[in-house]
Amino acid sequence: EAIISVFDAVEGDRIAELVTPIVRARNVWVLSGETSQAGAHALQSGLSMVRSGVQSLEEHSFGTELSDAVLGDTAIVIDFPRYRKQVTLAAKVLADAGVTVVAITDSPLSPLVELADTWSQIKVPAVGPFDSSVPIVAMCELIVAQVARELKDDATDRIDRIEALWDQTETFV
Repeated sequence: EAIISVFDAVEGDRIAELVTPIVRARNVWVLSGETSQAGAHALQSGLSMVRSGVQSLEEHSFGTELSDAVLGDTAIVIDFPRYRKQVTLAAKVLADAGVTVVAITDSPLSPLVELADTWSQIKVPAVGPFDSSVPIVAMCELIVAQVARELKDDATDRIDRIEALWDQTETFV
């Protein structure tokens, strides 16, 4: 059911509504609550492979990092119940700075929805005592794939440059 909610969230033109601000942004900021960190990491890692200017916002350095966010940037904010106060406050700072906010959350009642320019709803069920990371990771991977499709040759060129640098620096065994 949770995975179906991910596919429902991106069907039709919905994926384009989520991805267009990411493709057009000068910089992309990734902000997440604790339970959605796996998805945020997949998103930041994947996006940084296909485009430049992708940053993860970390709670311990919000003051410094948030000061760099400006009009023309996009923030992808991910959070689910129990919503982290610092994530909501940081999302408000970003929205007030003119940053386009794309929220991924669980409900129209999420505090992120009122701050978002566009948002998507997915289900994140509990698996044992904790929420599952699978739906948010799947959602973030679909977003990265669509951004890569939209950027086309620019994404391919960036990946090729990164691969060449990995070869040059003997990054992998």
